[in-house]
Amino acid sequence: MAHRFFAGFRHACAAAAALAVSAMGASAQDSGFAFDWPDNPFAPTLSDALFVDTDEARFDKASRVFVDSMSGIGAELGDIASFPFRDPGTFAVFAVGVGALMLVDEPTTKAYQKTFIPVGERFNLPELADIDNLTIDAQYLALGVAGTYAYGLAANDERAQVAALLATKAVAYSYLTSHLILKTAFGRLRPVSDLDNPSRDRGGIFSSDPYDFFNSTGVHFDTEPYATAMPSFHFSMYFSTARVYSGVYDNYVIPYGIAAALALQSADGHNHWVSDMVAGALIGTGIGNVVLNNYEERRDGINISFTPIASSKGAGLGFQMTF
Repeated sequence: MAHRFFAGFRHACAAAAALAVSAMGASAQDSGFAFDWPDNPFAPTLSDALFVDTDEARFDKASRVFVDSMSGIGAELGDIASFPFRDPGTFAVFAVGVGALMLVDEPTTKAYQKTFIPVGERFNLPELADIDNLTIDAQYLALGVAGTYAYGLAANDERAQVAALLATKAVAYSYLTSHLILKTAFGRLRPVSDLDNPSRDRGGIFSSDPYDFFNSTGVHFDTEPYATAMPSFHFSMYFSTARVYSGVYDNYVIPYGIAAALALQSADGHNHWVSDMVAGALIGTGIGNVVLNNYEERRDGINISFTPIASSKGAGLGFQMTF
């Protein structure tokens, strides 16, 4: 038992150190390498001044908002990747916290399996469409984001359009960061569905050992149960989307309430250790903050818009940039 614990401790420390690209937090300031307690990662919200009615026509507003929201991808990916070096204090707190959770993953995950999974089994939403590798919770999240954008277009509501577009980027970044990169890097085995009775699971895909890392079989674009536990992509997706909506609307109850409902709905469908879910939530929160902060910086800087032009000689788009 002692040998297993110390071997597990070494694995957990190694995995915590590898979190150098996963624990993205809220601060965008360069604090060097001096430790500083992190700011509240849920605090940043977009100023109401960004959403003052401009009396633009529907197409004009929609085209401007689309360009404002969907630009800056390179800068945002750079901010996500460089976070541990830009804000080492926040990174250290998050990484050490997740590493500490790994050491108690067995009892905490047992408690999670006994408490939440039975509730999730009774709380199953109907499937919207039969689409491979698109889970029920992801379908409802996509429906919510698409519905927000459709409402924004119909009502000429800039705030709704921004929320939907930034949330779309946040989900894409979550997929790239958590699903493609970090799951492959960690290669952690998922827990058996009943840690109190591990012999019930067969096939060698799942494990009762929370310290079984670095078993990756390469990058998987679709769903792969083997060695893809850490971090939870779905929790990254939930929290990045909730962080964007809460930052755009300055409302925490509804976005995080919906995220909790989706997480509960899918509890019986995703085998994860507790530290996987916490790591995914932290990553998603950080991604949401990067998307919000970069959008506000772009709006404070350069504005770009397109205007349709039609005449008897033809049709086209007019391009306008304001500083």
